Amino acid sequence: MKGHDYMPQGDEEFLAWSRNFIALIVINAAAWGIPHAVVTLLQSLFDDYEAKPTIAASGNHGKADVAAKNAAKKALMHEGRSVVKTCIARNPAVSAAQKEALGVTVYGGTRTPIPAPKSRPEFSFKVLGLMRIQIDFRDQGSGHRAIPYGYNGAVFCYAATDAAVGDYECLTKSVLLTRSPWTLTLPPGAEGKVLSGALMRRNGKGRKGPWSEILPVIIP
Repeated sequence: MKGHDYMPQGDEEFLAWSRNFIALIVINAAAWGIPHAVVTLLQSLFDDYEAKPTIAASGNHGKADVAAKNAAKKALMHEGRSVVKTCIARNPAVSAAQKEALGVTVYGGTRTPIPAPKSRPEFSFKVLGLMRIQIDFRDQGSGHRAIPYGYNGAVFCYAATDAAVGDYECLTKSVLLTRSPWTLTLPPGAEGKVLSGALMRRNGKGRKGPWSEILPVIIP
């Protein structure tokens, strides 16, 4: 689509997108003929960027932290686009469905449509420690696959409040879970509150499926 950028611009969204993108690149590099040096550089740039958004958003950050985050993000974006252009976009070894799963634009040929999810995800919480909650999830349809092929994750919407909530519209924060289990770290001041959350699946085109039920857990 003209004018469409497949890379999310927000820090949290781009981090989730790049984590999924690189994980699939690493798994399929040999089959897709992607040189080891390319994979190594991409992983190195991701590792450099991964922690920087959290540091830059913390209460103790400075201008240097924000500048370092922006520079690392720019470098990862640049290399990611280069890999898509040279190794993915017109590579006959990479199917349209695999490109959809990577979250990149599909060029030419016949697209393999990935329908909007129809099944509800199931999930559970596990308390790990101070303000850290583990989220284990799976597809209700398959019973065992956290993220079915062709889907880029599950959107977890949540709120930390004094009491559990039962209205989806009250779940005002969200994060894209690209693997299970996923560890959610809450900000300072959330301890003792109730984390209420629900999941919905999302395919590579951003189409969302039905909600899971809302589950509560006490934030340690």
